[in-house]
Amino acid sequence: MSELTETGADFSNFFMLYLDETGRFIDPESEENGESRLIPSDELPIFLKKTIKLPDKVTDVFVWVHGWQNDESRAVKTAKRLFANLTGWFARENARYPRLGAVVPAFVAVHWPSTSLPTPGGYTKIRNRAKRMTTEGEAEFFLASLLGYLDKGNSRATDRKVLVARDGFYVHCLGHSFGGRFLAAAIQFAAKPLEQKRKVLAAAHRQTGYDFNVDSLCVLQMAAGNTSFASDFALLLKGPLCGPIILTNSASDNALCIWHGISETDAGIGCHGAIEPRDRIASIEMRPVEQRYGLDDFAKDITNVDASAYYVGGPWAEGAHSQFWHTETMHLIASMVEQVRR
Repeated sequence: MSELTETGADFSNFFMLYLDETGRFIDPESEENGESRLIPSDELPIFLKKTIKLPDKVTDVFVWVHGWQNDESRAVKTAKRLFANLTGWFARENARYPRLGAVVPAFVAVHWPSTSLPTPGGYTKIRNRAKRMTTEGEAEFFLASLLGYLDKGNSRATDRKVLVARDGFYVHCLGHSFGGRFLAAAIQFAAKPLEQKRKVLAAAHRQTGYDFNVDSLCVLQMAAGNTSFASDFALLLKGPLCGPIILTNSASDNALCIWHGISETDAGIGCHGAIEPRDRIASIEMRPVEQRYGLDDFAKDITNVDASAYYVGGPWAEGAHSQFWHTETMHLIASMVEQVRR
């Protein structure tokens, strides 16, 4: 096991978006009545176009949503660290992944208000906020519109839903803790076209039955009940997710093995993994960087990855909840990116 030493302090090649407590994007560079201006839904195309400019020949776009206990400063530092390490990993370790080819990444990070006291009550407060922002608020619509905006104009084969055109790219969603809940809700939003009152920004030429496609979802220590993919996120398995759902877990994650169980009726996914729907889930152990992930490791719709040997330690309140800063995590993500190219 090796820890990541790259802090990414000087890394700036990414885009940062901000959600308020209602789940709406805000513009920190524009104020109304002394507060950051809320972006109306009809202004999303202009706002996103102004904020996000993908590089030429981009091959992979990564959307990252952080978890519990990230104020703005920590959220920016976390995004820099993650993106800097991924960039370096793809550049240095490309030979480990023979089907990967050259990777030209683009990165988008989303910050949401997630700080509280490091207590069971504080955890419950943020859990309730995350639920409220998606089920009662605007987060799923605004994040879905972000994903749809990224995918707009992307070129894929309509029959197999895979990248084929020179100007096409893959969209990967990466989340930690409650960030995984946000992303799952956003992707699922497109699976309910008849219930939508507003159209999600997206390409109109797709023939898949959904407004946009996402190629993979990887959540590190997901803060959601272990049966969530058979209940809250059941529609996620019906599309528009083209590739795998990968969920890490660790028995040393105090936040999800202890506090989540106290505040809810089941353990968090990040403790022992998802358990429903059973026939669509596989479980494997996190691989060392010297060992490749096999072609069948992500064959199921959902793959639990036991990282208990790597995600250890941490402060007493969280335990290993945020201890994913290892080269093995980069190896897992890169392997997922390689395998969606099958």
